[in-house]
Amino acid sequence: MDDRARVAVVTGGANGIGLACAQRLSGDGFHVVVADFDAEAGPQVTAKVPGAEFVPCDVRSPTDVRRVVDRALEIGQGRLHALVNNAGQTARVRFADCDEATWQRLHDVNLRSVFSFTQACLEGLTAGHGAVVSVASVAGLVGAEDLSVYSATKAAIIALTRSLALELGHVIRFNAVCPGQIATRMMARVQADAGLRAVVTAQIPAARLGRPEEVANVIAWLLGDEASYVNGVAIPIDGGESAGFRQPKPSGTTGERVSPGKAP
Repeated sequence: MDDRARVAVVTGGANGIGLACAQRLSGDGFHVVVADFDAEAGPQVTAKVPGAEFVPCDVRSPTDVRRVVDRALEIGQGRLHALVNNAGQTARVRFADCDEATWQRLHDVNLRSVFSFTQACLEGLTAGHGAVVSVASVAGLVGAEDLSVYSATKAAIIALTRSLALELGHVIRFNAVCPGQIATRMMARVQADAGLRAVVTAQIPAARLGRPEEVANVIAWLLGDEASYVNGVAIPIDGGESAGFRQPKPSGTTGERVSPGKAP
């Protein structure tokens, strides 16, 4: 490996935000190790991400986590420069109806994976003066009806990120991003239903769903030198949705903004 090359690990990198992040980091000169549960997606990922290496991984498995990190350390000759904790799942279920298996699955995939990968990467990130970005959610900043368990795991990621910045911020930077309504597989139902999409986007000042690459751009910035003094933050990437309450629009209106000086 070129001694100047930087190594990044991206979990959940086979699609959506993870894939967009892997593509962006590859374009920025990182050698990207992509970890994902979908083993069959490997050839597609390496075709879309130049120079990437795909390692099948169940983020709930300590053995799989160790295999991914060991491979990244081998490529980086003991140094790691970036970790993106992106692996995640959701479950839309009312709290009263949530069983323990669902709670445990979301805890293991969303939160425990952040613990496992971050801890396994600490030595390499210290050697490489690296940075960590964990993908939380706006649902971790505010409550979300029928998503209480998901929200709890994402809020924990934010708290963990801030605590790690306090403990280890002198050698590794830790930050989180909090995506809102992003056009990924998790939002397939919204994207396929025009009526539902209109309801969802009516609550977003930007009046649209976000794109995975828009999240990846912020992650890449947080991992780069331009954000060298940014540590312990959780940045919403939600088109303004978490800024506050919006006034409901009358039925039949589009909610189009009116420019100053322009008559409605």
